[in-house]
Amino acid sequence: MNIVNWLANLERIDYDDVVGIKIAKLAGDANFSTYLTAIDLGKSVSPHYHKNGDEHYHIIRGRGEITLTNLDSMEITTIAIDEQSSFTVPENTLHQLKNSGDEPLILMFSCPESHLDEDRFLL
Repeated sequence: MNIVNWLANLERIDYDDVVGIKIAKLAGDANFSTYLTAIDLGKSVSPHYHKNGDEHYHIIRGRGEITLTNLDSMEITTIAIDEQSSFTVPENTLHQLKNSGDEPLILMFSCPESHLDEDRFLL
């Protein structure tokens, strides 16, 4: 078993320039992994979706908003998020997280490892 202090991982977080976030893998395997993410002030994740598997989010610090687009109906919903919020983004849902607060938006998310590579479709 590997115990990870996720706050300590903020010091070694890598930048993913494809979607515009800082990210560190905390645990998991190809089927399901958990990541620590930081979104800088005024920044947002590039809009994208995944064809296989949901993503589970847990907001640790900061404020933001998530915009979801149902790719079947093209209905768009924007929801405010803040500390202690948790939510799930279903597969085939276009999503974009934005930091709308006054500090970095720190969150954890869990998903199949493929969501960071071959199952990530940008718009």
